[in-house]
Amino acid sequence: MISNLSKSAINRMKNAGVKEMIMAAILILMIIALFFIPGTVQSFSIKSQAMPQYAKDGAAATNNEIDQQAGNVKLASSEDRELYIDTKTLNIKVVDTQTRTQWNSLALDQGSSDIDKSPILIKFLGKDGALYEWDAYKFAIQNQRYTLYEIDNGVQIIFDFFESESYRLNEYVPQKIMADHYQEHFLDKIEEKLQEGAISDAQAAKFKDSLSLTYQYDREHDLYYFRFAGLPPLSLVRDLIQMTKSIDYTTDMLIEESQLHDIAVKITQPANFSITMEVTLDQGDLVVKVPTYEITNENDFYTMQNITVLPSFGMAAASKVAEGYILVPDGSGALFKMNDFNGRYPEYERPVYNNSYYSTLYELPAFPENLTMPVFGLYYTDQAGKSMGHMGIIEKGAELGNIKVQLGVEDTSLGGAPYNKVYSSFDSMQFSRVKVFGPYSDNDARFLASTGVIDVDYTVRYKLFSSKVEYYDLAKTYQQYLVDRYNLSYSYDERPKLFVDVIGALTLEKRFLGIPYEEPHSMTTYHQLLDILKDMENINAVVNYKGVFNGGLDNTIGNKAELLKVNGSKAELLQLMQHVEGSNQQIFFNADLMRVTDTDDGFKPKKHALHGFDGKPLSIHPYNYATGRFKLYATGHYVIHPLYLSDTVDRFIESSSEYANIFVNDMGAMYYANYKDNEVIDPVIANSILQNNLEKLAQNKTIALDNPNSDKLAYAKYAANISRESSNYGTMHASIPFRQLVMNGLTEYTTLNVNQSSERSQYFILQALELGSIPKFTITHENVDILKNTEYSEYLSTEYAVLERKIKEIYEEYSAGIDKIASKEIVGHRMLEENVFETSYASGKKVIVNYNKYPVTVAGHQLDALGYMIQ
Repeated sequence: MISNLSKSAINRMKNAGVKEMIMAAILILMIIALFFIPGTVQSFSIKSQAMPQYAKDGAAATNNEIDQQAGNVKLASSEDRELYIDTKTLNIKVVDTQTRTQWNSLALDQGSSDIDKSPILIKFLGKDGALYEWDAYKFAIQNQRYTLYEIDNGVQIIFDFFESESYRLNEYVPQKIMADHYQEHFLDKIEEKLQEGAISDAQAAKFKDSLSLTYQYDREHDLYYFRFAGLPPLSLVRDLIQMTKSIDYTTDMLIEESQLHDIAVKITQPANFSITMEVTLDQGDLVVKVPTYEITNENDFYTMQNITVLPSFGMAAASKVAEGYILVPDGSGALFKMNDFNGRYPEYERPVYNNSYYSTLYELPAFPENLTMPVFGLYYTDQAGKSMGHMGIIEKGAELGNIKVQLGVEDTSLGGAPYNKVYSSFDSMQFSRVKVFGPYSDNDARFLASTGVIDVDYTVRYKLFSSKVEYYDLAKTYQQYLVDRYNLSYSYDERPKLFVDVIGALTLEKRFLGIPYEEPHSMTTYHQLLDILKDMENINAVVNYKGVFNGGLDNTIGNKAELLKVNGSKAELLQLMQHVEGSNQQIFFNADLMRVTDTDDGFKPKKHALHGFDGKPLSIHPYNYATGRFKLYATGHYVIHPLYLSDTVDRFIESSSEYANIFVNDMGAMYYANYKDNEVIDPVIANSILQNNLEKLAQNKTIALDNPNSDKLAYAKYAANISRESSNYGTMHASIPFRQLVMNGLTEYTTLNVNQSSERSQYFILQALELGSIPKFTITHENVDILKNTEYSEYLSTEYAVLERKIKEIYEEYSAGIDKIASKEIVGHRMLEENVFETSYASGKKVIVNYNKYPVTVAGHQLDALGYMIQ
């Protein structure tokens, strides 16, 4: 192994002078010699664990088969709720026996679409690369291709999806056709059928237009050929298929024509899938499960790719809504106002946990915020004054889930649908069309990479509300769900705090005799941090000390807790820790346990790194938002292969026994999977490995996490970098702090960095007082000029000497506000008007904040721009 310094020296020798060459050669020999002295380099054998198996729930035990003609059948009763199924339409209905409120899964009004009448929708991928979409009504229900069975507290539905008609265009029209046959079989036949009255003038014109759009004339060979390199639009495909049937163009004629051009015609067997869905009533909640391992497929040309679950459940008809909102967990949370359909914007659809990350890795992110909670909701009051709503919680399979919103409109003549909906789907198989010559190649040649069908019991639990609710009620409902599921308890630390990221060791490029090399440099040593904390002695500071272990910010593998000498001596570190123990402050030592930048400690990317869809070790580089491309020339990092994570974490726990508090930098929101062909570790299995290792860490340490997903909250004493914004999509009505309301009492949470934001510092004071968030800074002791023109330029506003006054001012104002409020337990939250919110605390105090950059008047009181008042 040769260090970066020796590599750089070798590269420069050919351009060097004689003296420089001699000095460089001596330097290289000294460096190389170090690697042959026993004990000078640590080499770690990274062990792999066995592949975990998915623990299947299994299909429920069935009782009697239910007759399709039975009509409306009562299935179960629980908590003043009754569950019914209409055996003819497959409408699932829940009735509240006290209020008589009803929730239906289908829209069966006159004029409802096939999708509105479908309990599930499916997408499947063909070996031709085409993605097909089917609804249950057209391909199963109307043909009575389904079976119903009684199960405990519910029903099992087995859908038998069958392709009655193919939409593969190559099975209907030839790719090449002689010009005289084109005239005889197509154009002349269209005229003949028109004269017979078998088709209308409009149909004849449409068929001719479709042909002219599809075929190009080749004068040299006197034939017509397909002008499309790929698949034509589906509407064009349908028109051409309809044409062949109308003019009696048969399969035999297609095969005969294709043989003239040495083109083989493959007639694919029809698609046929059997899909099991179970619907039960559990303690008053509706629970829907789709086990993917129960899917049967009669044709291996296709693979089931995506399944939408109850797309119309609890829908609100635009004609009946007086006021209503749809909730999505976008960023901190967002509301859509019902009946606000806008044709300029596509329907909102987002992956939970950013689960399309590895497929869209090299694209500019379309949304600035991710979905970190697998929930969605809908609530409204109708024109008769009755209120109701529901919230869906994805209990299993959120790693594969998507959330979609449909906004309704009363007048559908200009576009839009008559119903407001929010629902989920999941990818039963993940796939990507990978560029053969790299993500930014001008050559668009691609190959298809996929996981195959993933074993999962995709499960959605619907919480039902039969009276008026708001987003706060939905947040409290989900919060209680997390408490029950993860056996959590509520805890409120009423003290004001300040969270501080402290930058320690990083790697800078230096030069020796003109030769570039890399050298660690500490931006904040142990001694300097001690001085800072002494200066902040009146502040309840929580420190996340970054760049302490394993090479600093450009870290090696984390299967150890090796300190960097550049930060100071072990004695100085102990002095720092002793000071913290005797103060009102806390210190967490930052560790990267999944990301690896420096591969010197036995980490071999080909073996130990996560592989992307291209089958190569994935090196993730800084993103350049100006160009929409990764900086492939900049330092990248690898993500450890899922099967090597457990060994890494075990060794880190053993090596870091003297450090009680660890900030885990990369396990809170990492979307995890491995896509190497023949070695796929799907996201469900990979996330279970990640969860198990977080649990081990939490049993041995006090853990803080960076921006964690909700399934990781149970392990976090602190959740850092929690945004107060949503993605502000075009049809969104408002950003709300749904996420913070859920976290309140389960973990302590911080704002984003005050000193690295374009927002004024007062913006973060508002969050601290509105939500009990902890203001957060990132600091260094050293002058930051040294970081100019380096890969750490984002730290150019972090010098403590410059920030000291601002930090103390913000803490003083925040501390005074918390003392006046006398609580961090939130018992109510509502939006008074646009960007103006009121929080009710358990102490009886109320806080009103104005996020607008202009003054507003609320309840007779004027609030300044970015102002607040405590009542």
